Amino acid sequence: MGRRARLLCALAVMWGGGAAAPVAAQTDAPPAEGASLVGTVFDSTAMTALAGARVAVIGTSVVGDADGAGRFRLTKIPPGTHWVSFFHPRLQALGVSPPSKQVTFRSGETVEVELAVPSEETLLVGWCMAEQPGPGYAAVAGVVTDSLTGVPMPRAVVTATPVMRGPGSPRPIEVRTDDAGYYRICTLPAGVEMRLQAHFGRSAGRSVELVARAGTATTRDLMLLMSAQGTLVGFVRDYATGEPIPGVEVSVLGTTSSTLTDAQGHFLLDDLPPGRHLVKTNHIAYEPRTDSVTVFSQETVDIEVRLTQEPIDIPGLVVTARTRFGRTSLAGDAKRADFISREQIERLLPRVTATVDLLRNVNAPGLRIRDVYIADPITGVATPSLCIEVSRRSGGEGCMPAAVFINDVVVPFPDQTIRDLDPNVIDRIEVLSPIDAQFQFGSLAGNGAILIYTR
Repeated sequence: MGRRARLLCALAVMWGGGAAAPVAAQTDAPPAEGASLVGTVFDSTAMTALAGARVAVIGTSVVGDADGAGRFRLTKIPPGTHWVSFFHPRLQALGVSPPSKQVTFRSGETVEVELAVPSEETLLVGWCMAEQPGPGYAAVAGVVTDSLTGVPMPRAVVTATPVMRGPGSPRPIEVRTDDAGYYRICTLPAGVEMRLQAHFGRSAGRSVELVARAGTATTRDLMLLMSAQGTLVGFVRDYATGEPIPGVEVSVLGTTSSTLTDAQGHFLLDDLPPGRHLVKTNHIAYEPRTDSVTVFSQETVDIEVRLTQEPIDIPGLVVTARTRFGRTSLAGDAKRADFISREQIERLLPRVTATVDLLRNVNAPGLRIRDVYIADPITGVATPSLCIEVSRRSGGEGCMPAAVFINDVVVPFPDQTIRDLDPNVIDRIEVLSPIDAQFQFGSLAGNGAILIYTR
């Protein structure tokens, strides 16, 4: 019996039947009189009702669908003992068999039953049973995200180390997150105080300590300190006169950042996560206005907003960023015209299978993608890699890779990220030349930048 088959059997025993529940052949239509079944279907992994679940009394023709609140009602059930189960795409997504319950029905009676997708902890115990070498182990799982942006971090390293080290202490455990930032450790030593921590390149997150009981599972989400907050400053002026407007409310949609302009029309917001934001300016005597601005990690972005008392066509927002190279205008979007849109991606998807294939279709000057071999800095062994360069020069030895950003967060292993990233989740790709990239991201992007934004 294969590993997956053994796991499904184990889950079936844990949940009182599942796929292993006996299923009788379907009978003829039940008589007019019979029992009734009412209840709800609940998704314990998402802590919400499972709307649209198909509930069935196995061995009969009685089936029905749960409503938006997960409630269902079945009637005309033949008397006797039957298995009650439910089906939903959520079960397939989790990779588990349908949980079942054995219920005794008597004619004229109404039976109430609660059906549920097993909790994440229960699923974790079942998944890890085949991986644990014996008793004395527990399981832990969770998602690793960036502390500011909340973006899941694929390919992050999660370590579990004993808090107190000494003779006989457990060995450290190390796993990597998957494409969704999810990690799972099935062989966590039970009864030992362990420290969990996420790492990504040179960045490390806050550690979490826990002591787990044998045979149990728990969930612990971890955070990485990948990006720092940025600052947005600027002035709000009257469009006609150019005079500063005091008392204007300036807020960033989707955040709690909000302030009022002072007597000189000046404002400052210094707690913004990096990324693109919508800045709303509102004053009772003027037309409200909303502008888009990009805030970068550990940088200050200046804007000037002009409000009008009557709706007229207003020029676009002028943005200036201060970097270590000084002040530079970012209003010239024509310099960033080398990109591929979602519409173009949709047309390419039938004939591409990887993100690198999308990049090859970006008509950007100097963009060059090569398959190369790079020597491991420790072992010296040459391994296949991907070299993505944005340079006007041609030929040359070695590789001068461009920096890769996903939703304005830099990734430390760009070649692996490009290889693993599903092209179906990409909204657009932009390519910045070395000069434009340095203006936005500093020396980190001295060889150019590939900006990938997901849907």
